[in-house]
Amino acid sequence: MAEATRESAQERNGRAETSHHPETDPERKDKNYYGIPPIKHAHWTWQIPIYFWIGGLGAGAHMFSTVAQLVGHKDEALQRASRYTVLVTMILSPILLIWDLGRPERFLNMMRVLKLRSPMSVQSWSLVAFGNLAGLLAARQAAKDGLLGDNLLSRLAVRLIPDRLLSVLALPVGLNVGSNTGNLLSATSVPLWARNWLFMGPVFLASGLSTALSWLSLVLNLTRSGEAKTLSVLHRAERATILIEAALVAASLARMGRWSKPLFSKKVAPLFVGGTLIGAILAPFALLSGKESRSKSLLASLLALAGGLMFRFAMIKGGRLSADDPEAYFTFASGESAPQPEDRV
Repeated sequence: MAEATRESAQERNGRAETSHHPETDPERKDKNYYGIPPIKHAHWTWQIPIYFWIGGLGAGAHMFSTVAQLVGHKDEALQRASRYTVLVTMILSPILLIWDLGRPERFLNMMRVLKLRSPMSVQSWSLVAFGNLAGLLAARQAAKDGLLGDNLLSRLAVRLIPDRLLSVLALPVGLNVGSNTGNLLSATSVPLWARNWLFMGPVFLASGLSTALSWLSLVLNLTRSGEAKTLSVLHRAERATILIEAALVAASLARMGRWSKPLFSKKVAPLFVGGTLIGAILAPFALLSGKESRSKSLLASLLALAGGLMFRFAMIKGGRLSADDPEAYFTFASGESAPQPEDRV
């Protein structure tokens, strides 16, 4: 029976069907051995780049509000927007991650033990820790805003939850949430990601901070809340962060060299060149560099937020193309990716 099945499979369409051979596999026609993808690309769905985006946004929002708090800048509207933003992002992040995993128990399995050498394990624990701290800070803020009613529990929350202490404790965890998404990518064998291991984490963190500042500015402008000084500081911080992000992107492209080719392909260039370089960096910086106005600020915020999301989609899609390119992988694995004398980065 098994022999008959095997023979019928071989005779189908008048040719033997194998998994890879270019002469017999119709999907491999006109391709030689080197057309076979040497590694499997990531099969992540749309949930992962969005998870990367909102995770960086939450981390950046907490970073800015905590620094403002530590230097003595008191603005209730800014703190309120930051606290609730971080809470929502830390609720959505594990949902999107578990959604992509397909089975909730897979996420629980990662929580059985902390593996410091595993970026995925560190990221999972960071999400849980940052989410819990964000929850406590948001609960205190909600009680302070009267959203929990005027009762003993609300008064105890305001009195007993140490706002400044928890904010400081959550800061390094949040920074890890924002940067470790880049480290997750660079810890693979995908040439586009692995070659840029030095700058992947920092560029994701800078992009997360940029989108966070844009989001806070957008919220304060739309609600017409926040002090004028806060909006001015936000605009200056946005410009500085965009410059840092641009420098890190340029350093990343220089370090990736030939392996950055997928980012400029027909499939990815609209996201990377149009969405990231122009939409998230050049256009917002130009809008924020002239005379300040509410309309220009709103437009710059929307462009930076959309561009930050496109950057993450571009990196994921570019990584898939890089993994599917045998020449890219073989040249990378053969040692050609090692630092050369002519390398500037």
